[in-house]
Amino acid sequence: MSSATDTLSDGRMDIGGPRLIALTCLLLLVFSAAVAMSFNIASFVTSFDVSFTEAGTVATIELGGIAISSLLFSQLAPRLQPRKVYLYAILAIAMMNAATIFVPSITALFVVRGIAGLAAGSVTAMVMYTAGHSRTPEKTFGIINSFVGVLGIMLALVLPQAGKLYLVSGAPEGISEADGLFLVYLVASIGALFFVRSVPVPPRAALAGEGGRSTAAPPLLGWLALLGMGIVFFGHGVLALYIVDVGKGVGLSPDTIGLVFSIAAIMGIVLPLAAGFLGARFPALPPTVIVLIVTALFAVLLGHATTALGYFIAAPIYAFAPIAMLPIVLGALVRVDPSGRLAAAHPAFVTLGGAAAPLTGGAIRDWAGNFAASGWFVTGCIIAGGALMVAALVKADRMRRQQIGIA
Repeated sequence: MSSATDTLSDGRMDIGGPRLIALTCLLLLVFSAAVAMSFNIASFVTSFDVSFTEAGTVATIELGGIAISSLLFSQLAPRLQPRKVYLYAILAIAMMNAATIFVPSITALFVVRGIAGLAAGSVTAMVMYTAGHSRTPEKTFGIINSFVGVLGIMLALVLPQAGKLYLVSGAPEGISEADGLFLVYLVASIGALFFVRSVPVPPRAALAGEGGRSTAAPPLLGWLALLGMGIVFFGHGVLALYIVDVGKGVGLSPDTIGLVFSIAAIMGIVLPLAAGFLGARFPALPPTVIVLIVTALFAVLLGHATTALGYFIAAPIYAFAPIAMLPIVLGALVRVDPSGRLAAAHPAFVTLGGAAAPLTGGAIRDWAGNFAASGWFVTGCIIAGGALMVAALVKADRMRRQQIGIA
């Protein structure tokens, strides 16, 4: 728990050790269904016998709920009690994960997953708001995002097996592939309850800020950077959320796809840690541009993949490359907005873009008949979104040089 000794003279916190682990585990257990959305979409198609567009709409509604809720709670965070938010939201998520197992139709699924998204967004915003008050935000964000890779490995191994639960002898009649997945998410959400009492909470003095820093409106260029980030992740999701189906299209089984990603998710662990380390010591603009170029290149390669080898090479890099950008960009946002509200709002923009991605990606796939058009669409989004992020990154780098000069 937070104590006076955890708060430094400038209102920032030393977040590490068991408290950082608790904060990270709570977020990931709550967010597991969203992390594995590509598996969910594939299971909805088979379990409810619907099109890619309809299955993508479910994901759009859930991610849209996360976006709306996280944006609201990021601005309300200084006036809220984080642990109460965590408790009520996790209970709601657990109930909705349980309800998903029993919904009779795709229409009912829209409602249930929308409520789950709203609850998950509140948790995400409060976690990121807390991380934004870290003494070393790049490292904190880097560690949190690296554990997304750990979760990715676990889910990639577990979910293909959970999806086969309906094939097990003695399984209840009417159980489907999606039911097995959401049973896993139900257990995960219940597990998140055990971390609520251990997460760090920014003290009231830190939330109030010094010299009006936390009450001043975040700068416009920071909001533009968040909009750009949202566009980038919207484009990324157009293809990433159908990455399981891309693998099926080249003849791979779900088990093989899951195994490939469990191995490749090591990049999702190493890249954020490296980015957090580099982001605290070097300018933010150059590595961000490199990540965007790599993501765009492999989007085109993945969209045109026609063989298992091409998929094995392109899919893992494409899936995990954008994660390396997050700690660096979030650290830059904390520089231009020390209140931490921009950093707390970033899940809203990332998931708002991601919310439109399943429906858009499904429609593009249904229209084109393959994923090649999706790859080019991603490239266009990365160019547009990256352009909106430049001004904030340049300002953050300039502020960093000034701080070093003063030192």
